Amino acid sequence: MTLTSPKHANNWDQNGIETMPIRVLTAETRLAEMSAADLFIIRKPLASLCTPEASALPGADCLVLAPRELREISPRAAAIIGLPVVLALPGRDDPGAGDDNSDALDRADGFLFADDDPATQLGVLARAARGTGLFEVREFSERTASTINALSNEASRIAEALAKLAAQPIARPEETPIDAALVRRILKLRRERMRFLPGDLFADPAWDMLLDLTAARLEGQQVPVSSLCIAASVPTTTALRWVRSLSEAGLFERSTDPRDARRTWIALTPQASEAMLGWLRLFASQFTPRG
Repeated sequence: MTLTSPKHANNWDQNGIETMPIRVLTAETRLAEMSAADLFIIRKPLASLCTPEASALPGADCLVLAPRELREISPRAAAIIGLPVVLALPGRDDPGAGDDNSDALDRADGFLFADDDPATQLGVLARAARGTGLFEVREFSERTASTINALSNEASRIAEALAKLAAQPIARPEETPIDAALVRRILKLRRERMRFLPGDLFADPAWDMLLDLTAARLEGQQVPVSSLCIAASVPTTTALRWVRSLSEAGLFERSTDPRDARRTWIALTPQASEAMLGWLRLFASQFTPRG
């Protein structure tokens, strides 16, 4: 993957666009093997990042840390470093991925997993770097473009289905009011299925997350990433993969708590919210008595 930067005047490509690798600041975290043209790793001792006088090296684009490392960095030091934080987590469905990590999950701007392939890791790092406002994604390498994550495909399918639903007119929507209580009842009934049949028959974290965020929006509540993972009722790493994929598909958006920069909220995008409300109106209308 190639990034473009308006702040430097070297390394120009044949199209007159400057290109350079993503520059990652880290302590002990190990990343997948990548080409030097894609990734440049800057290592500093964790202790040097934990002091109130900490600062990022010039030119770093993002900070990659394990949860235990992030917990050791004070809010003041993190503010001085001033880089997007990408959290490095264990591999697929590791039962310990969420242990005592809720604070770290809510501070992260992105997630990497130990079993991510290099192309996936590169994509996550590029999106984090782009979030600094200094870079835009220019193009994907052939290797990256050919790597398609199954979750991302499914997330895109969900996004397309919701977009089509949002475009469909719902007859007399004002007669089918939607409130958070209805959405919470749907979630509760989904959980009740596990009393009668094996729970793994019904694992659908994407839909549970969409419903939970819809209810929160109707209630006027903010949702941290850690709470959304709990609502998904699947292992933490599985939930985080879905958060990542649904964000990439344009269904979720993140925002920083203005009162505490260490905390990140996650919510439905306006388009996803409208689509969910459209489906809920259609659902509710099927049970509305007709005169």
